[in-house]
Amino acid sequence: MASLRINVTSKDPNKVGRIFTAKVVELGLANYPGFFGKTIPGSGAPFILYWPALIQSKHVKETLHMDEKTVPIIPTNQLGLDQVSYQTEQPTIPQLVSKDYKQIHFGRIYGTRSGDKGGCANLGVWAKTDRAFEFLYHFLTVDRLKQLLPDMAQFPIDRYELANIKSLNFYVHGILQDGVSSSTRMDAQAKSLGEYLRAKLIDVPVEIIEEL
Repeated sequence: MASLRINVTSKDPNKVGRIFTAKVVELGLANYPGFFGKTIPGSGAPFILYWPALIQSKHVKETLHMDEKTVPIIPTNQLGLDQVSYQTEQPTIPQLVSKDYKQIHFGRIYGTRSGDKGGCANLGVWAKTDRAFEFLYHFLTVDRLKQLLPDMAQFPIDRYELANIKSLNFYVHGILQDGVSSSTRMDAQAKSLGEYLRAKLIDVPVEIIEEL
């Protein structure tokens, strides 16, 4: 059974309400034998556009109220602390060399977790062993991720390495459009993105599979 999904958005509710859904049903019944809708045609629903912004901490007064006491919270950038930057040096990860490979589902070797960050999505991947991470680090580049998930190819993706916990994180820009509340994707929170990757077949060194 095939499914046809139509998404329409407009600032004018009259353009996407009952008059639109009624015409969709009329066209469907006039063309597709056996056509039926999953819901009763109705009016459109309001949605909210996500608009991210940054506010300088000097404009925000943060206060802690606890045990009948009030404590002002000073932003860390006003404490005179040394700036801590993410990963100033690339980690040195040896590349696993193997002569024998076997095809296996990605998820048999690696764990994943994904979710929404405004209009973007995070996709975290982690390994359980050092050798599994060595292979992951050199195998799963941004280009490789786009090959495995071709519908991600149109989006800019950043990769972050967290070698101390044997993990990689991919930040997919714009995949959720203007945020969860207005996204037209089936999975508006990108919760299934990690499982989507785990379902892919890849060629893995047999040494890693033997560690399972």
